Amino acid sequence: FAPMAEPGARMGRNALKATNSMLDSKGVKSFFGNKITAFEPNAVVFENETKLNADLIMFIAAGTGSAVLKKSDLPLSDAGFVKVNNYNQVENFPSVYAIGDAAAMEGPVWIAKQGHIAEAMGGNVAFNIGQIENKKGILKSYKENLSILCIMDTGNGAAFVFRNDKRQIMIPMPIVGHWLKKAWGVYARFTKLYSI
Repeated sequence: FAPMAEPGARMGRNALKATNSMLDSKGVKSFFGNKITAFEPNAVVFENETKLNADLIMFIAAGTGSAVLKKSDLPLSDAGFVKVNNYNQVENFPSVYAIGDAAAMEGPVWIAKQGHIAEAMGGNVAFNIGQIENKKGILKSYKENLSILCIMDTGNGAAFVFRNDKRQIMIPMPIVGHWLKKAWGVYARFTKLYSI
């Protein structure tokens, strides 16, 4: 369930249609377009007063900044993320940078916070600090890296999704996609642990 009318639309029209078809084929019932107003011991309550009965409820708020940020004196967006310029410098704090989930990103309506963007931000910030320290003028903007990159595992296959300002690609990968996604997980884990 999601409060927006078309969750996943930021991936592109083809990916949205394919996702909805996949959910339908697996018998997953969807609740779109109504905000959550309350949680009960065995139900989620929506603004239209309907309820979704559940044995287990896990709520992960992705749309608001960390409580740590709210207690800081940094400038925050309405959603509680740190306001940054194109180079991830915090507004009015030129020697302070915010990247990844902490940063309030600006861009196209389809923008999404993803790991590859956070990594690019970190690399850009390191480069930009070097440029500023060496009094060079060319800085890298996080906006150059805005894209959606996703492999959606369906359990018996997957779909590769890519979107940027120029392209929207969705490639179904029956059977092999599931194993590619699992292999990607192993590769990502070991690279983050510096094992390979």
